[in-house]
Amino acid sequence: MTAGQRERRAALTDAVIAMLHEMEPDRIQMREVSDRSRVALGTLYRYFPTKLHLLAASMVAWNDRLSRKLEAERCRARETGAVDDRSVRDRVQALYRRQLRAFQRGPNFARLDLELAASSDPYVRESMQCRAEANHAATVALMDGVPDDVVRVALLAIDGTMLAALTQWISGRLSYAGAVRNVEDVVGLVLADYA
Repeated sequence: MTAGQRERRAALTDAVIAMLHEMEPDRIQMREVSDRSRVALGTLYRYFPTKLHLLAASMVAWNDRLSRKLEAERCRARETGAVDDRSVRDRVQALYRRQLRAFQRGPNFARLDLELAASSDPYVRESMQCRAEANHAATVALMDGVPDDVVRVALLAIDGTMLAALTQWISGRLSYAGAVRNVEDVVGLVLADYA
């Protein structure tokens, strides 16, 4: 993509991210995204032939914001020589609390995450796989010294619990505090040897 194409694509996903703070994903209209982003509707459809593709790209872009913040924090810590003396378990719990707080501030992102997780569309699946890989990389970076087989099982258990917690919270079957507790409990269980 050219710089201009990247800017237009970012303007589109930024518009969707802003809209998700105001409305549920199913209320977002392509024309309104075009108007807010100041990107022509025809151009929007060239980048994203379906609304679901646009929403998936926007979810990845939203997730990338957290990834960039985490990387900037790691860089600052390296530059200053700061040492994180928390246990692996505590670091991973803090990361997932942070992710859950982002969903609490923007519950429509949780709704969208669940919708996209259930999609069979190849573009959406690929986008969500890229998002999962970025999230896993951030988690694995906190698990230095943990054997690969434990890391793999921890990621499976935490991902499954996170999905269940979001589903129950968004559907009103679990409080936000309960969702956080469930995720923290599973992290604590699978990383008990690294506390």
